[in-house]
Amino acid sequence: MPLELADRLTIHELLARLDHAVDAQDWDGYLSHFHADAVMEPGFAPPTTGRDAIRAFLVATEGNTKGKRHIVSNVFVDGSGGEAVARSYLTVIEREDIPRVVATAMIVDTLVRHDGQWKVVRHQVAVDPGMFKAYEAMKAG
Repeated sequence: MPLELADRLTIHELLARLDHAVDAQDWDGYLSHFHADAVMEPGFAPPTTGRDAIRAFLVATEGNTKGKRHIVSNVFVDGSGGEAVARSYLTVIEREDIPRVVATAMIVDTLVRHDGQWKVVRHQVAVDPGMFKAYEAMKAG
């Protein structure tokens, strides 16, 4: 049976809550939406498994998220029953310095309904190739 509209809306809101939590560097809030043994594939570092390991990764890379605004868009959700896959675009904007786009990516979140709540079991980030080119150009001077 396809997902109910209420499930789709809940998942859309969950994705927005993830980005708000990253902007606030609220790792408890962020991780509350992850299953205990979730996998994060950040796209620029090796995969990380489990909330504790994901937290350690987030803390270690806080400098990359501090002062940024993470924007989720173009979300669509497929699934049925207690499983769903949400695909979205991520745009990251500098907010404490001169506003500018600092990253773009495609996100694929795999979710399951666990104890009546949707939880992320896999968070995959595919950083857009142009972002790596911009980083290399910046390093080159």
